[in-house]
Amino acid sequence: MASAAAIASAVWLAGCATPAKPIPKYTAPTSGPTAKLVMRGTVPQGDLYGVFVYDDSDKCTGSRLAGTGSNARNPTTTTLAASQMTTVEFYLLKPGKQFCRVRWSFTPVADRTYLLTGGVVGAQACAARLMDMSNPDAIRIEPTALRRNVGSNACLPLSQAKTAAAGADAGGSVPEAVLRQGAGAEDLQGLIGQ
Repeated sequence: MASAAAIASAVWLAGCATPAKPIPKYTAPTSGPTAKLVMRGTVPQGDLYGVFVYDDSDKCTGSRLAGTGSNARNPTTTTLAASQMTTVEFYLLKPGKQFCRVRWSFTPVADRTYLLTGGVVGAQACAARLMDMSNPDAIRIEPTALRRNVGSNACLPLSQAKTAAAGADAGGSVPEAVLRQGAGAEDLQGLIGQ
């Protein structure tokens, strides 16, 4: 796929002496209750995005690539384990090595469908929202969603994320994530080439 190859090239060109280890792919659960995760991005031509699911939702560690997309292609819908805290991330990669990420933690409910949607906001930021789209006629912000990376903190403790959620506006908005320069292999770890 063209976008996956482009992301792989960007990681390699980011200045690492050795190629980055590919990030492990997310494996959807094969038993137990599940919920669907639909992934969408609204990005300009040339931008790429990835969606990650974390092994340790509390500490935001153990990222696994659930899918990649571009302005012409969205990732395939996947499933998440229901009834347990899950942390997902929308990762935007722009040409010139600018990147931005937005992390949300929530507790999926069995047989529901969730939408993680993100994109560019203005010239220097990105945003992503987590929506419950189980009823397509009444799509709404997921009420259990907690923003985990606010400001310079990459993984707010859940208790602090709850405080940040309480301070969000009526639409559930939290400040957008700022684009950063210098995405490198340690940031992308195999987003490219998947």
